[in-house]
Amino acid sequence: MRKIVLFLITISTLYGCGDEVQFNTPALQGNKNYQLWRATYFDAVLGENGKLTINAGNKLEKMNFVLSSLQQGTYSLSEMSDSKINFLDLENISYSTINPQNPEGNFDMENGQVIITEFDGNTITGTFRFIAFSADGLDSVGFNEGIFYKVPVR
Repeated sequence: MRKIVLFLITISTLYGCGDEVQFNTPALQGNKNYQLWRATYFDAVLGENGKLTINAGNKLEKMNFVLSSLQQGTYSLSEMSDSKINFLDLENISYSTINPQNPEGNFDMENGQVIITEFDGNTITGTFRFIAFSADGLDSVGFNEGIFYKVPVR
């Protein structure tokens, strides 16, 4: 009897130690300055001008993507590109990928990219990475990797 009880405890322990990975569908999240950042709300809007705007945020911060179109592909983010990402932090400091790193600016520097990998007619999926600067170019916020998955487009 003792062996049976020990066997049952061992089996239940082994099954209880499994990795439970949760993936939110839909989702928008990334590594902000190497810390996990998750949006609690997000949506995408296709404008009359053909530009795609993705709005996302949580209780403290907001992010806004403006992409030149909804087509699958890679969108470069820089001072000179048609696409940009704006970020507003909890201290109400605004950052943008179109702001130069310093007052002199560097118009050739790419500040990141957004890759749209899928548009199924209703939702959009892709990845992003960027560094955005404050208006004076002295402060920055960076996302070294991020994903938007099945974000509804209206």
